[in-house]
Amino acid sequence: MTAPRSLVLFFALVACGAHGRGGKRDVGQPDGARAPADKLFDDSTVESRTGGGSGSAEAPIPRCGPRDSYQYVAREFRCPGGGNPFDGDAAAAADARAGSLGPDARGHMVDVYEVPCPKGKVEIFVDMYGCPEMEAELLRDRNLADPLELDVHFAAGRYDEVRTRCIALADAAKERGNSDESSSLSIYHCGIFTPALLVRAGLRDQAVAAAGQTCQAYPPVSPRSSVRVDVLIGIVDAIARMWAADKVPAKEGGDRLNALLPQLLRACAVDAETFMRAFEAASGE
Repeated sequence: MTAPRSLVLFFALVACGAHGRGGKRDVGQPDGARAPADKLFDDSTVESRTGGGSGSAEAPIPRCGPRDSYQYVAREFRCPGGGNPFDGDAAAAADARAGSLGPDARGHMVDVYEVPCPKGKVEIFVDMYGCPEMEAELLRDRNLADPLELDVHFAAGRYDEVRTRCIALADAAKERGNSDESSSLSIYHCGIFTPALLVRAGLRDQAVAAAGQTCQAYPPVSPRSSVRVDVLIGIVDAIARMWAADKVPAKEGGDRLNALLPQLLRACAVDAETFMRAFEAASGE
């Protein structure tokens, strides 16, 4: 693959001080997504959104944690015409989770389930943070590894601090017994920064594997979901910013990215044309 002009140009822009995809957006921060400081849950909407529906990406079904989400999909959801193929089997419902959409304006990851209804597959959109208890989990995550603070540390070159916070966040999720519970905006940022930090440490294969693990947590690229592309752009952006801070010459940085990009594309199952279109749009090309 010949070094794309936008990659070399983008690296040069970063080296000149541009921040977050040509200054348009913070790394890994979807449009409109911000980490709020206060409680966001509106319990007045819960009852009106439940009742067997499938929700939508913009108005997902509010539930309280992963187990409650699985139970909703397995027991309460009704296919068009009635019935539920899972017949109350929460484990089967968990297996139907196809991935997550990127964090919304509240920092919530919206899970997507694919239910094999008799008349065809139905997608269910579920917000497992749709209760005060899970909002409290998000607030605890933010205290441990605030996503905006992570970006500040990364931009300042405090990479050890970023890595320490991301490891602590993952360990805290493991101690709670279910890593799904921390699918928050902080985890989203850690999934972007970790591959970049592994690249910096010279662990290229591990970096590619980490990028793939992050991408595979989200649905495949489709007209409905581009979050994998956004994640991959964030990873490339983080690597470029990191090398710029390390005073890597622009041509050398472009060559390195050119060599690494095909592996990242394969790991994330994103085709090069789709990536470059989105990359150029994000960087203002």
